[in-house]
Amino acid sequence: MKKSQNIESLPLWEPLMSFVKDIYTLTEYFPESEKAGMSRKLRDKATDIPMALAAALNGGSASEISEALAALAQTETLLIISKNLNLVTEEAADDFQIVISQLKAHLSSLNNRLQKQ
Repeated sequence: MKKSQNIESLPLWEPLMSFVKDIYTLTEYFPESEKAGMSRKLRDKATDIPMALAAALNGGSASEISEALAALAQTETLLIISKNLNLVTEEAADDFQIVISQLKAHLSSLNNRLQKQ
């Protein structure tokens, strides 16, 4: 991947930004007791994904894409825990799972391309 590529030109960028925004919207409705806990953890992990992607574009390294994939997996796990704690509805969790699967496919593809360089 070229160092000069604009991150916003990636096909992955728009769905990733929507995902982060949706996580922020979802956590706005968490109980006050979870604002510093689960809400903060979900927001932090969701924002770690585009940050790792930006680092990968600057350095062209697959290791940062692996970090993005790890942050995505952690976000997915936090959503499952949130569902089990009844902070997230089954329907919302299912909707997020679809998006997570799509993001995972995009990031894995990008990871494969970077590893071949």
